Order: sequence, then C-alpha cells, then structure tokens
Amino acid sequence: MCKLSIGKFIEHPLIWPNKIEARVYQLNIAEKACQKNTLVVLPTALGKTVISALATAHFLYNYKHLRVLVMAPTKPLVMQHKESFMNILKIKNSDVALLTGKIPNYQRKRIWNGNFKIIFATPQVVKNDLEKNFFSLKDFSLLIFDECHRTRKNYAYTYIAKKYMEQCPWPIILGLTASPGADEEKVKEICKALFIEQIEFRVESDPDVAVYINPVNVEWKFTTMPSEYNELSSLIKDMLNEKLAWLNQNCLIKKKPEYVTRKDLLKLGVELHARLESSIDKGFMYSAIVNQSAALTLFHALELLETQGIQTLKAFIEKIEKEDLIKKSFKTIVNDLRFFKLKQLLKIYSDKPHPKIQLLKSEVEKQFNYKSNSKILIFTQYRDTASYIVEQLKPKYAVERFVGQASKNGDLGLSQDKQVEVLNRFRNGEINILVATCIAEEGLDIPSVDLVIFYEPIPSEIRYIQRKGRTGRKAAGKVIILATQNTYDMAYLYASKRKVEKMKRIIANLNKALKPVSRLGEKPALNPLSKEEVEELNLISNH
Repeated sequence: MCKLSIGKFIEHPLIWPNKIEARVYQLNIAEKACQKNTLVVLPTALGKTVISALATAHFLYNYKHLRVLVMAPTKPLVMQHKESFMNILKIKNSDVALLTGKIPNYQRKRIWNGNFKIIFATPQVVKNDLEKNFFSLKDFSLLIFDECHRTRKNYAYTYIAKKYMEQCPWPIILGLTASPGADEEKVKEICKALFIEQIEFRVESDPDVAVYINPVNVEWKFTTMPSEYNELSSLIKDMLNEKLAWLNQNCLIKKKPEYVTRKDLLKLGVELHARLESSIDKGFMYSAIVNQSAALTLFHALELLETQGIQTLKAFIEKIEKEDLIKKSFKTIVNDLRFFKLKQLLKIYSDKPHPKIQLLKSEVEKQFNYKSNSKILIFTQYRDTASYIVEQLKPKYAVERFVGQASKNGDLGLSQDKQVEVLNRFRNGEINILVATCIAEEGLDIPSVDLVIFYEPIPSEIRYIQRKGRTGRKAAGKVIILATQNTYDMAYLYASKRKVEKMKRIIANLNKALKPVSRLGEKPALNPLSKEEVEELNLISNH
C-alpha cells in the first residue's frame, strides 16, 4: 500500500510532483476518507477538490482493477472537476470519461462498461443509466458526491448511494460540501441518505487549518431608509397587516401580525393545501389560501423595497399585474386602492436609488484606488438588482452580470458556455467586477478576488460560507456586507451568523452518534499498480 508522504509538496506515485502543497489537515481527512463513508465539511477554498483527488489517487493506485465515479450537480462543475483531476493526477486521457445527458444512450452504455478509470458525470445521468440497467456500481471503489448538501428526498444522489450500497461489496462514499445546513434533521437526512459513518469538519480558525490560509476581514456597512421609502413601506405594511389580521382572527396563525415571519406563512401554506382535500368548507379554505398567498407576496414586496430598492420592487409589481388574472391572491392585491397609490408613488420616486447603491459605489471606488487591478465580486439575490448594479457601475468599470441558465420572466439566463466565457474574461482581467446571483456561490472555479461585497445579508449559512470563501485564497481577503438599519437586512444578518454557530454544534453532536454501516462483502485485497505501470504514467504528455 502506498502512503501519501509530506514534504513541501505531496508525494505519491499518481500525483504530479510539486503540484499540491502538503497541508496536514487535507492529508488527514483524505486518509480517513479512504477507510469509511465520510462527509467532508470545509468552507470554500480550503481544498475539497484536493481531498477528493488524494482519495482517488489512493484507490486507483492500490486497487487498479477498480474505478472511481465523481459527481457534481451541473455540467460546468463536472467539467471543472475533470480538469482539476487531470491537472493533479497522473492519468491517461484515454482512462477518463465525462458523461452528460447529451451523449446518446448507446454511447453512454459503452462508456459505463468500458475500461475507464475515472468517470465524471452529473447525478441525473448516473441515476437514469442505473434505472435503465446500463451498468452496475459493483466495481467502483469510490463514489464522490460534490455539493452533497443537495442529498435530500428525491434528489438523484439519494438513489445512487442506495444502489451503490446494494451493488458494491465494499463501497466507500465521499460527500463534499461547504455546509450541510443548520437544521439538525436536514443534516441527519444527508448522513442517512449517503450512509455516512464519520464527519470531517474544519473551519478557518482551526489550528491545523489557520496556518495555511489568509485572513478574511468581514466588515458591515450600514445605511438607513430614506423618507420616500418609508412612505412606500407604510402602504405595503398596511396591506400586509390586513391579510395577517384575517389569518389571525380565523385562528390560522396564533401570532400577532407584527410577529409573523415568512417561515410561518410558508408552513401555513403547506398545511392549508394538505387540509383542502378533506375540508367540508371549501369556500373558507380557498379564502384562507388566497389570504396566506397574498400575505407572502406582500412580505416579498416589502423585503424587495427594504433590501434592494425601488427598481427591483417595480419589476416585481409589474409581474404581479401581469399575472393577476391567473392568481386570485394577486388580484386581491391589484384591486386594492393602496396598491394603486403605491404604483403612483413608485413613478414619482423612480429616480430615488436605494442608499446602498451609493455605499456600493463608494466601496468599489476605494478598492480600485487602493489597487488598480483589483477583482471584485458583488453578490445579490435578485437578477433585477444585478442588472441595475451593472447599469450603475458600467460607465466607470469593466463589469458583467453573472446569472444561472434559466430564463425567468423574460430575463434571459446565461448558457453554460457563456458562463465559462464570462469567467475566463474575469480571470484574464478583461472584466474586473462580476455582479453575481447564487450561481457564483457553489463550486464553480471563480478566480480568487480582492473584495467580495454582499449587496444584502442572507439568512442561509450555506450561502454565507460559500460567498465568503471567494476571497482570501492567495492573499488577505475582504468581505463587505451592506445592510439597511431596522429592516429585513438586520434580521437576516443575525440569522446567518447564528446559523453558522448552530451548524458547528450540530455536526459535533452528530459525529458522536454515527455508527458503521454494514457492507455486502469483505474489503478487497490490495492490487497495486506495478513499478512498470507507474513508469508508463510518468511519460504521459497530457499534463
């Protein structure tokens, strides 16, 4: 058996010399991951890909008759993994395959049953081909599930893990994520679905990690809502409180209107739809659903005004008007005289930007004065806001919008090829500011940036960790979070910080409770590559 050895760089027969910095925590995690089904929780930029490549090297070297399957949720991520592995590992091009749904069935079947050592694929393709009995997972020594926090309910990862445990005599699963979530039941669900036996969790402050990383300075910049915004906010709150009062009076929500949260309304929506079928009083149930749905819509409108600005709220109002014939809840809002007044005020105040925009421009200017060739990544939750920010920055800077593939409400998405092109332009300096939605949070190989700006705080600990990890890779990084006082921004700001701490506690407790899983057979006998086979790999020219 070949062990990884430590110098300044990792030394292993299947890893190119002077390629990977030897980080003790990565080596320790990789060695453990070769023994048991492991969930690796590491913030973005701490080397989840390196750990998966090290584990792959172990299995390909020691069990040359077995194969490795690497999965990621999207085609660009799968392609990125293939590129990273080819860069790290000594492996022939002819021993690697990439599978997507565009490849015809007969060809995919041939690839699955060929002699490829590593197969890279999206989980949807793997699941479909397993269901068609194109292949068996019995000869795969390792399955890698990237972005495995998605492993819930009907997601393809769940089906694949179950099949792997059923078909392979000695399965080893490696799940990778920046965060499995701050809900204990959801984390348990991931561990159960992936048959996890141990969790390897690190944060930047851990002693074995801190020595390798650059500090990331997080600053909060606060602003207040202008009086015009307060006028608009008051109208929306009046309409919202009326809907909430109706729900409260009819004993559907126990809390007073001022204490009701979006989560309460979402939960109520699920309950109402579940009760609809068996309810005798259908008229009342439909009224309840209309009021619940309208309240949720008004919650969203208020959030857009407070956290994004008039431009984004206007786009949402236009959507409501377009769809009021389809949705009864929209009709109740559109027919309200206060809604008419809201529209009039939006026209009057249309040139009144959210104060965050000026704050954003100021921080961007400061950064470029400090370092003229800076790279800045600006995150926002909404495409309309992303477009507006680009419009505001374009006169002075090389800036581009970066969004997902799907087209939404007439807003064209970016194809996967276009996404790659934009990232390449950002990497080579043609673009120095990227304004991104959540597409830039997960795994994609976005170059390390000098400054990350959150246009709004986010209540999700997963997204907070992923966004923050985009800076501080090669030098000290900086994160600025913009927030408006006395608005949803403040609630979300505290929620994400609370959830990160909660996630740490959940993982620590869960790790103690995890037990070994039963496997069908015995651990396979070592069947390492010969000296001659390793020598042959040293001569390959694809590196």
